[in-house]
Parts: sequence; C-alpha cells; structure tokens
Amino acid sequence: MLLSELLRSDLIKVGLDAKTRYEALSELIDLLVQRHEIAMSHRAEVVEALRHHDDTHVSGMEDGIAVPHAVTDRAEDLICALGTSKTGIDFHALDGKPSHVIVLLLAPKRDFQGEVRTLVGIQHLFEN
Repeated sequence: MLLSELLRSDLIKVGLDAKTRYEALSELIDLLVQRHEIAMSHRAEVVEALRHHDDTHVSGMEDGIAVPHAVTDRAEDLICALGTSKTGIDFHALDGKPSHVIVLLLAPKRDFQGEVRTLVGIQHLFEN
C-alpha cells in the first residue's frame, strides 16, 4: 500500500512537542486515538508494542527520517500517522542524526507482508 493511500491530512501533526522517541510515539498514538483509528482502551497496548519493537529494531533511517512500526492485534488494517519535529528526535538513525520526519506505521498481525511492502515503499519514497 502506498503512503498516500494510508495518510490523511488529519493524521499529520506538524510540530511535535516530543523531545524523545518514546514521547513522539505516544504523541502520534494520541493523534490516532483522537481520530478514532485506535480505541482508547487499546492505547497502552499499542504504545507498548511500538516501544518494544523500537527497543529491538532501528527505526531511524538516514536524512532525518524515522519509521517506527509494529504489528498488533489492535489494528484492523494498516494505520499510519506522520509527525514532524523542527529540532529533531533521536531515533538511533543509521547516520547518527536526529529525525525530523516520523512516519508511524501499525499493521495487523495477519498482514505482515503488507507491512513489509509498505515499509519498503516508504523507504523508496524518502530515498527519492
């Protein structure tokens, strides 16, 4: 699935308040809760899945881009939110630089291949 098919304008937050990657994850999940993409009752579980994945995998790409992602039973379809940070947030990027564009992706456990294809598409988009 293309990023343009997943991302709506109401799922974009320009100027994240977050200073850390965990704060950024929480802030973007809060946006998804506000927009009824994630139920409030599932918020903590989704945040924990993202934190766990982010602790064990590198989410920071190069050139100021981070793509934190997780597979969860709490997503019925692929869900995406985007946030920007003027100062940048440390997502342990491959180039050691802070991330200014954070693309959060959640995928249902039954659609692992969809997640992988979408991640590859996002990577190609930002490389170009």
